[in-house]
Amino acid sequence: MNNQVRGEVVGDADGAVSGEVRGEVVGHADGAVSGEVRGEVVGDADGAVSGEVRGAVDGGVAGVSSARDEVMDAYFQTLNELTQENPSYREHCRGDEDNIGDNDIGFDAEDDNVGHSADHDYNDYEEDDESLGGELDGDESYSDTDNEWEHLDESGNTVANDLDENSDTDNEWTHLDENAEQLVIIDGEEDVVKIDMFNLHNEDVSKLRFGNLEVAYKFYCWFAKMNGFAVRKGQDVRNKDGVLVQKTFVCNLEGYRKDRRDLTEVTRKRGPKHETRCGCSARLRVHIDIISGLWYITIFSFEHNHYMLTEKHCGLLAAHRKLTKSDQIQIKNYGQAGIKVAQMIGAFANAAGGYDKVGFLKKDLHNQIQRQRKETSSDAKGAVKYLLGLRTKDPLMFVAHTVDACGRLQSLFWCDGESQKNYEVFGDVLAFDATYNKNKYRCPFVVFSGVNHHNQTIIFATAVVSNEVEGTYVWLLEQFLLAMKGKAPVSVITDGDVAMRNAIRRVCPNSYHRLCAWHLLRNAMSNIGNLEFIPYLKKCMLGDNDVWKFEKLWNEMIDKFGLQDNSWIKELYQKKKMWSTAHIRGHFFAGIRTTSRCEAFHSHMGQFVHSKMNMTDFVKQFNRCVCYFRFREVEADFHSQYGNAVLQTPLRSLERSASKQFTHEIFCLVRSVLKKVSLISLCDTQEMASFSIYSVTKYQDEGHVCRVSHSPSNNEFKCSCLRMESIGIPCEHIVAIMVYLDTVEFPTNLVLNRWSKFAKDSIRGNVNDGSHYWDSHLVARHANLVHLSKEVSDLAYKDVDDYKNYLDYLTNEITRLKSKYVGDNGPVNLNGPVEVDNILNPSCARSKGGGPSSNNTTAGRSRRPGTCGGCSQVGHNIRSCPNLAEDGEFPAASSVQSMSVRLSGNNYEGYVNTR
Repeated sequence: MNNQVRGEVVGDADGAVSGEVRGEVVGHADGAVSGEVRGEVVGDADGAVSGEVRGAVDGGVAGVSSARDEVMDAYFQTLNELTQENPSYREHCRGDEDNIGDNDIGFDAEDDNVGHSADHDYNDYEEDDESLGGELDGDESYSDTDNEWEHLDESGNTVANDLDENSDTDNEWTHLDENAEQLVIIDGEEDVVKIDMFNLHNEDVSKLRFGNLEVAYKFYCWFAKMNGFAVRKGQDVRNKDGVLVQKTFVCNLEGYRKDRRDLTEVTRKRGPKHETRCGCSARLRVHIDIISGLWYITIFSFEHNHYMLTEKHCGLLAAHRKLTKSDQIQIKNYGQAGIKVAQMIGAFANAAGGYDKVGFLKKDLHNQIQRQRKETSSDAKGAVKYLLGLRTKDPLMFVAHTVDACGRLQSLFWCDGESQKNYEVFGDVLAFDATYNKNKYRCPFVVFSGVNHHNQTIIFATAVVSNEVEGTYVWLLEQFLLAMKGKAPVSVITDGDVAMRNAIRRVCPNSYHRLCAWHLLRNAMSNIGNLEFIPYLKKCMLGDNDVWKFEKLWNEMIDKFGLQDNSWIKELYQKKKMWSTAHIRGHFFAGIRTTSRCEAFHSHMGQFVHSKMNMTDFVKQFNRCVCYFRFREVEADFHSQYGNAVLQTPLRSLERSASKQFTHEIFCLVRSVLKKVSLISLCDTQEMASFSIYSVTKYQDEGHVCRVSHSPSNNEFKCSCLRMESIGIPCEHIVAIMVYLDTVEFPTNLVLNRWSKFAKDSIRGNVNDGSHYWDSHLVARHANLVHLSKEVSDLAYKDVDDYKNYLDYLTNEITRLKSKYVGDNGPVNLNGPVEVDNILNPSCARSKGGGPSSNNTTAGRSRRPGTCGGCSQVGHNIRSCPNLAEDGEFPAASSVQSMSVRLSGNNYEGYVNTR
């Protein structure tokens, strides 16, 4: 056994006295005991006193006892001399004669700090006063040291702690029980919850040993939660090698708030928070056992000087509000689904059985979402990194971006593998348009879209740009062709933007460009200003006319409204091949005449994104929107393939053939054509060498004759109306000849592959789930386990036996699963880590046609001040009008002839009438 005790006393400047008492007892294997005691007293220059007493005894216990008596005599002599010169010293010293006499070691058992002499090197300690479980409410202040020995010198000098790692603690709990069988070893949180925190006594605490410091902290936090307070981490003590040997945990109300001189009534932006610190002295101090590596308790103070919170209120303390890993995953899943924070906290409360059982507050949800958003250094960089990360699931993912001279994101283009495969089948028609106010940077959002075999909008590619100049659109179209392996669309439709038109002419010169009919009609209203003009223009634009008939209608319209010299009309006529149905006939546009599909998609996208959304969240939510549109296609496939259509026309054979080949949506259009066959009559037939020509007319429209050719060799039909070439659906003229020839099935040349049920068979095996699909199986399994775990918790905690059984079972299962998945770092990125250069966020863009900024519109003009609805005076409204009498009536005045106000309590119903 080796025991060492040191003590230090220091006087004031007039009579500085320093004393050191050291006692050592060393035992040998043969039972020999040696003891050494040394006492030193040093005074100042005026009255220097120096003395040294040494005694060494080799042999048995008698020698040790004699050495101990010499130590006590030297200590009392030093103490008496010091207290005579400085009577206030005894108030600072925690030890007295009674304590020394009762304690075998010779000092107060509560204090585990040991002193040092003036010529002895001592260890520095580190103070780490931090708050766990969230940010502290109110201004933080660092508490004073937990040891009274630091303030022995009234002159203001602080004596630092000295704790040698070889010295034993001075606490009476240190060696109360040397029998290891009675010790309680706590290795994890599962052991902590088994302890009865309401009936915890000193003898129970003395038997506790913690496997590590974190377990000791969790123990005290659990004790605090059960007893109505919270815990903060206090100071650390380290040895000469920098190893942590002692840690103090304090009550969250320990210390006092530190006054901040930089905050005044003028500089403070918001009112001060409630002052919560009250100098509570309750604490838990643990020390490490060098031999076993376990931590044991040296000080455990139960005394608080404040009110203890109830169970419901205690859960609102920052230290007890905690988002578990499961909660964080659930929040991330909710965010990916577009669920807002208000709905998130409601879902957690519903699953937990009440808001008080959730374990965190609404602001904790906001903080967690903010932390997830700050995982990347830049919003634009996070968006690019997210898109590049999708390559782990989709190797065909195409991403391209540009930055300006300052490193800010300028253009971002992306499309996934499924979009590229869909373009191979449905890429004959392309519509792209820009929309605005879909992100907080107000960057225009460009969507490249088309039509699938269900006549639904399908997304080919998307882009975010900072401007809409010609060069930007040229770059977008180049990247689009690069992603689609050089395949250019057959037809393109836009809203008529000049930059788009020039870019299409440069990049896709062989694509037929059509202008949106809706935008043209809207421009006609603003340029002509005559409502009667619109029906005439619509007839010329959308009517099923021949070229000669279009010219006739156009000239009649010009003469009627006198628009011969109108510049806008002249420019519109020069572009007639881009908007007139008579001139566009024969070019395939899949029935698209406007960009209304793009507008409808933009409107629907508003359910997923909003104008205040950052770039990263915008990209993620847009991908979720695309997932929804693709699921609509799956639903349409199901309705087309499940069951048989009910026949409704007399042409049952042709109708049955169409229902088996066309999708449900296209079949409905074909059925409407079958119903019009009765209005078509055959007027002439011409037999040629290899084909026949049939002339047909529509009922009561004998002036309009269509000619249908039929080749018996390959059963091919063609009509002069070119509707099959323009839309891809056979016209009633062809169907009438099929009925005349007694045809019972639609020939293959009349069933366009892009409209058939089997349109995607060529690519179906090459398209996997795609980059926009998350692993729904994993999410479902995780949600199911969380739900079952909460049900078990709600049922098992009511009975003590059930609680203990499930606690042991879950503890064993957690240990087994942890050992099973050691080293599992999640899915491996086959493409390696995603490295993205530093990309700055884009500047806020101004959309075209947006007009001058709000700052310029109000320049030089003052805003009209608001007036009261009751008295028409400036500076207040009707609710705070001083002229309103107590009975709810305004007093008569020269400026107000008569008024009437209806009151309902403190709220006004209706309005105020003035004359």
